[in-house]
Amino acid sequence: MSDKFSRAYLWYVVAVLTLASTFSIIDRQILNVMIGPVKRDLGGITDFQVSLIMGFAFTFLYSILSYPAGWIADRYNRRNLMAAGIASWSLLTMVCGTVSQYWHLFLARMGVGVGEATLGPAANSALADYFDATRLPLAIGIVSSAPFIGQGLANIAGGPLIDYLEATPNFVLPVIGEVFSWQMVFIIVGAPGLLVALAVWGLREPGRRGRLDANRKGAPLSEVLAFVRSRWVFFALVFTAYLCLATQGWSLFSWIVEYYVRNHEWTRTEIGLVYGSIAMIVGIAGSVIGGIWAGILLGRRVEDATLRIVLYGTVVLLPTATALTLLPDPWMAIWLLIPVTFCMAMPPGLIMATLQAIAPNELRGQMVAFYLIAVNFLSYTFAPSLPALLSDFVFGSELALGKAISSLAVVNYSVAILCLALCLKHYRRALLEARAWS
Repeated sequence: MSDKFSRAYLWYVVAVLTLASTFSIIDRQILNVMIGPVKRDLGGITDFQVSLIMGFAFTFLYSILSYPAGWIADRYNRRNLMAAGIASWSLLTMVCGTVSQYWHLFLARMGVGVGEATLGPAANSALADYFDATRLPLAIGIVSSAPFIGQGLANIAGGPLIDYLEATPNFVLPVIGEVFSWQMVFIIVGAPGLLVALAVWGLREPGRRGRLDANRKGAPLSEVLAFVRSRWVFFALVFTAYLCLATQGWSLFSWIVEYYVRNHEWTRTEIGLVYGSIAMIVGIAGSVIGGIWAGILLGRRVEDATLRIVLYGTVVLLPTATALTLLPDPWMAIWLLIPVTFCMAMPPGLIMATLQAIAPNELRGQMVAFYLIAVNFLSYTFAPSLPALLSDFVFGSELALGKAISSLAVVNYSVAILCLALCLKHYRRALLEARAWS
């Protein structure tokens, strides 16, 4: 661990970055618990149109700007970059609560993606300079639990909030005027992010470690591409595996609430509280335990520990996630959701620790950006739409969401297992090459 910062301060940094990442997920995912009201108030739009706002509208600029954000993170102050990004996406989430036309909401969601593009490259690069190699998986694992904390809070608070607002008259706000229930939710969840931006702005920028050349700020794109090409088999396999994992995860995240409302006739409050609690508690446990487990194995010189753990978890996910949305008893599915959530929570932090372990400092932000472009763009863009497409055009019924999600699980987790198993030896080789510059 770096001797520049106290242990207490380092874990304070982890807490602040986890909070920032949590709000990014809440602002990104809150729409998922409001699908019904949004469809109604925007003129009865289709599931597929909603899925475009959930996915493509957010991911388009988010992915395009991830590389510039990584380029900046490798050269300039990462704290300032994160603070500016958090403030911008929080404001634009609030803007989502002021629009009443489909395309206006689409454009506002694109703006949210612009701000969120800054956090991943900058935060993961900074964490690799705050923590040493054995503690880094845990630190990143905690921060990477944010999708489950955010998903949990979005469901725990969002479900009851939208049900409450649906049962009350529309609010009338100064300047904005009358707002629908879902518009009010956007405004409420966006505002606290401005305080989080101030907290991040108050952090201290860590010194950069593990550079190839101490006299330059960052590597040019040509060097990043050369680095990737020299390890192309590893990157092709691991990015394909993670694309499948992320696609299945976001498909489930996007539609699990609506699935329970449609197929099991639960209220949004009921499924929001139950699923939100599981996502937050079990998700945090999976992400943190995954990081601790990886740290222990790395201390025992199991060099491919980060990816090996992901492989083990994916083997468990294949049968459990496939059965999850096929079970006729909703409570049996809820119990099965616990191991599914636990295993889904381990990969996000472990891939970031993996990338930081094999990349020199000058490339770290850009490497995270490449991951976000290669994996997150495709998964965020298509994951919300795939269940809707299958249920609408293959199975021909809005009640077929469960069959659609289950079918995707079989394909995604089978491919992921194969790719992860094949990439372990290539990862070990990349780690050996990394020792030459570290």
